[in-house]
Amino acid sequence: MKLFAILRLFILILPCIFQPVGASSPTTAQRLEDASQCAIKCFSQFVDKPTFSTANKERICHDHKLSNAVASSIRTACPIRDLFDFLKLEQTNCGRPELDNDHNIRGINYTILGIAVFSIVLRTVTKSYRFSQWGADDYLIIAASVFIGVQCIIMGLMTFAGLGRNIWTLDDSTITTFHIYLLVVQYAYVLSLCLIKLSILYFFLRTFPDPTFRLIIKCTIAFNIVTTIIVTICGALQRQPIHLLWDGWKEYPPRGITLNIPAIIFFHAGVNIALDVWMFALPLTQLYSLGLQPKKKAGVMVIFGVGIFLIAASCIRIPYLLDFTRTLNASSNAQGFVVWSNIESGVGILVACMPHMQPIFRAIAARARSWNILPRGSNSSTEGIFVQRSLATIKMSKTDGTTLVEPDDLVLHDRGGLLSEPSPAKKVDSKFGSVSETGTSG
Repeated sequence: MKLFAILRLFILILPCIFQPVGASSPTTAQRLEDASQCAIKCFSQFVDKPTFSTANKERICHDHKLSNAVASSIRTACPIRDLFDFLKLEQTNCGRPELDNDHNIRGINYTILGIAVFSIVLRTVTKSYRFSQWGADDYLIIAASVFIGVQCIIMGLMTFAGLGRNIWTLDDSTITTFHIYLLVVQYAYVLSLCLIKLSILYFFLRTFPDPTFRLIIKCTIAFNIVTTIIVTICGALQRQPIHLLWDGWKEYPPRGITLNIPAIIFFHAGVNIALDVWMFALPLTQLYSLGLQPKKKAGVMVIFGVGIFLIAASCIRIPYLLDFTRTLNASSNAQGFVVWSNIESGVGILVACMPHMQPIFRAIAARARSWNILPRGSNSSTEGIFVQRSLATIKMSKTDGTTLVEPDDLVLHDRGGLLSEPSPAKKVDSKFGSVSETGTSG
């Protein structure tokens, strides 16, 4: 309870601590005529004389092709700040409303954080009550939750640095801060997804004993780690010198060494979706052959099949990535892919924790039935959870490849002494069922 109280208090005071710093200070320049000389020169190339006639001002407000052409010309010929100032003046003179989605983004962010915290707490409670043992998958998901927390915190800070607002309404320092936050969110997203997938894969290793299946899982683990390392290195080297990762927005065309950033982004997105689909199908191949009753088998498959939501979140994120890679208005168009990146990570935490939360839900339901809060189940439990199968003859092969046919050829190696009678020198403890040796002292 204290944890949720602290979290609620943090959410309430966060807006008071971080006052909006995104918008630049209001100025007296509210007319297109107050734009820079470079911007005015570019604007005059696309309109009739006089440049700032009422007809020309109305035309740029309603003709989006003209507006885009002027902006493209200013971007090529003038400093980027001149373009932002012109776009801000254009927005003011045309009466276009200010874009401000920060409250909606914060609401989504807190929801994602709540889902992640709820999932991790329930999983930890399940382990604490020893419904199942701690394993590598549990430690990996806890590490992933740390990066989810970083994502949510930075995403909240980004709303105070312009996320969800037009970039031309922000001052230079705020835009630089926004790009720093964006870089941190991207790295936290990549690492959190890697750890979530590793947690799920290690859970598969603990659950399914088939040797071939385990080898496939180990290869998938290696592939996940290698691709994450590649994306992380490429992300660090995408702009050289490295300070251009957050300062490079000031220059067009970009200087320095620039990798194909859209290619890096879509490589990771494609590998991510392919892994999601692969990991969704892997456990189903094992569950299908289990000798469970259809109802029980369907229930188990549903628990393992919630990964479909992770696939859906990954696919929904793709169009927002396309918009972001082709836009000048980074602070506005980043909101879609940043929000869906956090949603994908939050859903990943939930998917990874679902199989581990089932025992505690079952225990709660059993306690509720004992208190007559829930109706007691039918007698279907007496039917058993496994399907009835006839016994089949087990054929055993010798090392030379021939098949044993005669029962007398079968040799049982009684290593534990289960098939032989206890010797007179041993007696069985009837209370504990243990065997103890007795002897005479000389």
